[in-house]
Amino acid sequence: MSSIKLTADSGGGTFEIKAPSSSANTRVLTLPDTGNLTLGGPYGKILQVVSGSQQVAASQGFSSNSFVDTGLSASITPSSSSSKVFVTGYLSWRFEMSQNGNAQWNFAICDGSNNILDATTNDDDGYEQDDAGTKTGRKHPISFLHSPNTTSSFTYKMRMNAKYSQYSGNLIVQKNGTANNISRIILMEVAA
Repeated sequence: MSSIKLTADSGGGTFEIKAPSSSANTRVLTLPDTGNLTLGGPYGKILQVVSGSQQVAASQGFSSNSFVDTGLSASITPSSSSSKVFVTGYLSWRFEMSQNGNAQWNFAICDGSNNILDATTNDDDGYEQDDAGTKTGRKHPISFLHSPNTTSSFTYKMRMNAKYSQYSGNLIVQKNGTANNISRIILMEVAA
């Protein structure tokens, strides 16, 4: 059987490519010849996955413009400062108003204290019109790629800001803590 063996300098290990046992198993491997290529590295691999969920209700009246924590968070410790973290999941929410009308809100991802993704720069917000006293549950998707540039534990939190309503009411997450109202967050470390 034919083979190609590559042996490292200074007594290092070897790498051997062997031909298939029969012509029925013939395979063709084509590599680009316009530049260098490294095979078998960790690049683009998912190195670890961390998840979190939240069932405790949090709410904010539409008369306030400040961000408040929803209670949904998860922490990850990157194995390399060059790694990226893909943040995904969803936030279960609804709003309740005393009369028919419009409502606006923001959701944001923060690093524990400062927003790193919010509606002021990324249009991560919403606008709805619904009936008075609505109690319909909805889910807000989370999808964000971040470069924390650290090998220390890093916490991602979801915040909300009930910024406007024609009438009085509240933006609520995890109402009643039922299974349909559980919010989830997943953190995936991706090798650079």
